[in-house]
Amino acid sequence: MTTAEWLGFAIFWGTWLLVPLLIDGLSALASLITVWYAQWRRPAPPELSFAPLVTVIVPVHNSERTLGACLASLAAQDYPREQMEVLVISNGTTDRSFEVFSACQARFGGQLTWHAIPHAGKAWALNAGIHLARGVYIINIDSDVVLAPDALRRLVARLEAEPDLGAATAAIEVLPPPVGASTWQRLLARCEFLEYQAAFQVGRRYQTIARSMFTLAGAFSAFRRDVLLQTFLYSQQTVTEDTDLTFEIHRRFPDLRIGVVAEAVAYVHPIESLSALYAQRVRWQRGQLEVSALHAPLLARPWWRLRGFSPSRILLIDHTLAFPRLVWTFFMPILALFGYPGTLLVGALIVVYLFYLTIDLLWFVTCWLLARPATRRRLRAHVWVCPVLPLYRMLVFWFRLSGFLHAVAEPASWRVQDPLRQARQGLGDLRARLQRSLLRG
Repeated sequence: MTTAEWLGFAIFWGTWLLVPLLIDGLSALASLITVWYAQWRRPAPPELSFAPLVTVIVPVHNSERTLGACLASLAAQDYPREQMEVLVISNGTTDRSFEVFSACQARFGGQLTWHAIPHAGKAWALNAGIHLARGVYIINIDSDVVLAPDALRRLVARLEAEPDLGAATAAIEVLPPPVGASTWQRLLARCEFLEYQAAFQVGRRYQTIARSMFTLAGAFSAFRRDVLLQTFLYSQQTVTEDTDLTFEIHRRFPDLRIGVVAEAVAYVHPIESLSALYAQRVRWQRGQLEVSALHAPLLARPWWRLRGFSPSRILLIDHTLAFPRLVWTFFMPILALFGYPGTLLVGALIVVYLFYLTIDLLWFVTCWLLARPATRRRLRAHVWVCPVLPLYRMLVFWFRLSGFLHAVAEPASWRVQDPLRQARQGLGDLRARLQRSLLRG
């Protein structure tokens, strides 16, 4: 090859392969180095010397299958029972959730109360609970969440020890798949488990240190009462009210930190199907764009600053630079038509795959070093899933891109139909039309 041909080759492949490698590689390296360094310097988690009154809000909407386990985990907390008030807020419930609550109330023995509001919607329920709350700290958990026995104590201990921590999220861990789950569901649950481990033990820890927390996890988050009451609370304007409230706190309290308390753990059930995963990630992604639009002044913050909250930096990586990170998945087959050797194309794909596998392995090792003993045992049993993770993450990335398109083209909705179901419905409609045409003919 001539010099010009080599130069053209380097520019071409550098655009479609090195750009994603640099973006994702540098981001992963920065987060890993920061977390390792911080963990090496960080003192032991603080112990709780005084237990203030805390309010736990549990929004409920047709949660009879999961509410019992959630309330049982609250009853099993090692936090002083007399310093806990639990507000179960029903929003449009029509199933047996109240009967489940009544059975738990008889065993709880503490301040466990049921409140019903006429409006259906998680934001309505949370806001109603906040106005009823008496605690110094207000903690919101979903009705399908199960807390580790020391979760509340560790969360409050961190808030007590760090007065500048205005709001916090716990570490979310995915439970094993239920008995009787299919092979596909088990694989999906294992990938989701490793994804959440990396997201909270590495990603959220890094965001805490960099003061760039993007979203307080709705499954389990805590607020100082005086901070929360100075916001607009949870909004109905977006499908991701947790992200909206996080942005609101960043805007109103620039001197306060928002972080993860990684030693406080909440367990969530795994996603049950690929279509449910698609709907979830589409909603998250469109919510990211909706919230960013609602808080336009925050977008003016410099994206190049590595420390501090800058939504434009996240949007730059997730959207502006998404095209060069994805286009090669379509472009590779087309290159074969232009005479590129198959071995070259396969080799390029293998390089990309090995790169992302290396990142996942580094995240896995980091999570294992930071995890509690029970989680370490689970991680050890999931090592074999690591080679599948790059493919899983690529699939999720395409789902997120679909969320961007939904945000542009469709009105906000909690329920999103997956492409496979839409294709089946389209084929069914086409078949019905053909049958009607034949009958008329």
